[in-house]
Formats: sequence, C-alpha cells, structure tokens
Amino acid sequence: MAIWSELRKLVRWLFRRPEPPPPPGTGQRYQASEQAEARRRLLDQAGQLRDTEWHRQPTQIVPTVPTTLGQRAGYGMRGHR
Repeated sequence: MAIWSELRKLVRWLFRRPEPPPPPGTGQRYQASEQAEARRRLLDQAGQLRDTEWHRQPTQIVPTVPTTLGQRAGYGMRGHR
C-alpha cells in the first residue's frame, strides 16, 4: 500500500500537479474521533481508580488545630520551631 502512495507522489511530482486539498470537514471528523477516544480512556481510568481499595475506605476527619494570626498570614514561617 505504501508503494502505491509513494508512486502516486512521484507521478504528481513529475507532472507538477499540486496535491488536492482534503475534503471539507475532514479535520473536524478526526478531531471528534480523537476526543471521543480520549474521553473513553479517561472514563476507563476513573472507573479503575474508583474500584481500588483506597477509594472505598471512609474519609477520616482530622481535628483542626488552632493557629495564630502569624501562622495564617505566613509571616516569618521558616519551618517548624
């Protein structure tokens, strides 16, 4: 099949005929099919992650620790003192 394509290109080059443009809407069809495939892959990945063990475990509520105004504003924070 590739041989025929190359032969066609060679004949066009010999006759100096420009390559005809693709039919209108071709790029949109390719883009739509690629978007649909990407959407399908993302949904499959999300389904696989949903089925993992860590997702089934309940969320643990962490108690809030009071902070000072300086800690909330980020003044002079260089790490733990």
